[in-house]
Amino acid sequence: MKLSEYLLTSPYYLFWKVKKLFDSSNPVIDFYIGEMMDYFIMEPVIRKFPQSRIVAKNAHIKKELESLGVAAISWPSFPDVVIMARHAMHEFPIDNVIKIGMAHGVYQFKKFIKAKKYNVFQRFFMTSQEHKLMAEKIGVKCGVAIGCPKLDQAFNGEIDDTYLEELRKSLHLDPAKPTVMFSATWDKSGMSAVHLWHERIEELSDTYNVMVTLHPFMSKRYRDSIRGKKSIVYIDSYNTVPYLMLSDVLVSDTSSIIGEYCAFNKPIVSFKVDTGARLTEDIKELISSISISVQSFDEAKIAIEESLNNDTLGEAREAANKKFFYALDGRAADRAAEEILKVLQENNLHTGTSLVQV
Repeated sequence: MKLSEYLLTSPYYLFWKVKKLFDSSNPVIDFYIGEMMDYFIMEPVIRKFPQSRIVAKNAHIKKELESLGVAAISWPSFPDVVIMARHAMHEFPIDNVIKIGMAHGVYQFKKFIKAKKYNVFQRFFMTSQEHKLMAEKIGVKCGVAIGCPKLDQAFNGEIDDTYLEELRKSLHLDPAKPTVMFSATWDKSGMSAVHLWHERIEELSDTYNVMVTLHPFMSKRYRDSIRGKKSIVYIDSYNTVPYLMLSDVLVSDTSSIIGEYCAFNKPIVSFKVDTGARLTEDIKELISSISISVQSFDEAKIAIEESLNNDTLGEAREAANKKFFYALDGRAADRAAEEILKVLQENNLHTGTSLVQV
């Protein structure tokens, strides 16, 4: 338990008890946004609970949410139930607040943290049955496989051909060129390959439309380097799904965006990475099985062309999707909502018919 959690527990409990005196009959459900990416991970589930509150960690995140037209309140909040896409239990440091967690990305592209950080949740949503079984092997007892709500929009008709064509035009992508998406995980994780390509990426722009999306925590020097390249489309959005759908090939490292892109069964090129405290041999082998592995930018250039002209890994990606996803049916958020309702019922919290839209 963090020191801040010890210091917060007693005053938090007192305020929680006082708030309960004035609450309505319906349970108070909060979706906690610790970073902006959390909102886009949980947004399909948030929509299912129109009476819920969105709680921003701080004033900066609240302002960012409001710039998107999303009404939010600031932490601290005192709900009956909090749903989060990170392990921020210390912000709600009493057992009276029921906690439900969601996986931050697809499957498990990094080593699991300790099981006790999962088991404080009454449910923790995993993206697949295999993901859940992996968690159980390290002692996680609260996992439930529901899929990846973030990807629902790609499979339920929300993003259609008209949407994609309008997006393509707005980005000024040349329809005569294939589109390549570059991505990189956080450089300070030790698992990123951004240093191998950020200075040379414009070499591809004569042949391809080139888009780039970076981990939200990426160091400023890399972000500024990419932004300054006029022939590159820098994706400054936390919702990368439509841009992945526009891409013909993904080039990445150990980022879990590889799992998201695999859902569309299109070619992947991956830079080999051998460092990082949370990188395992299983993760490296998994990435290698669904992508063309390269060690340099020159190799990546060759692999991009090869993957577009002679893609031989479609079956491997289909097999991986069975590991990554409970289903790709556009209904992951529905399954999450159903599990949340079960938690409410198990805890004898009133659930009116207007509480959820499933």
